[in-house]
Amino acid sequence: MAQASNRRQDVRLEPIIFAIIGYYFGRLPGQQNERTLKQEINRQTQRADASQAAKEQALQTNEALEERIKNVKAKLFSDIAAFATTSGGHGFRSETTVRDTDLRSVVNAALRVLRS
Repeated sequence: MAQASNRRQDVRLEPIIFAIIGYYFGRLPGQQNERTLKQEINRQTQRADASQAAKEQALQTNEALEERIKNVKAKLFSDIAAFATTSGGHGFRSETTVRDTDLRSVVNAALRVLRS
């Protein structure tokens, strides 16, 4: 009778044990998959952060270049206007030709602005 009682307990515990073992072995691939997905999310987040930083740096560089170009244009136009005034009001619209040496200081000033 003791054996029969033990058999009944074994029969009752057997499905529970199989369920526990099945859950454990079923859960391992799920945990590994979850870990892999978290790592992929971290990699994608890092790539997005790097892209955002590169974008911000490019925008700052673009703004700086636009500012330089604006300064060069202002310098050139002011120097050309001054040159036109000092050349007797004729400037570039007259029949006189402009020599390279006349504009050298204007171009050098523009280059200094671009290098700054």
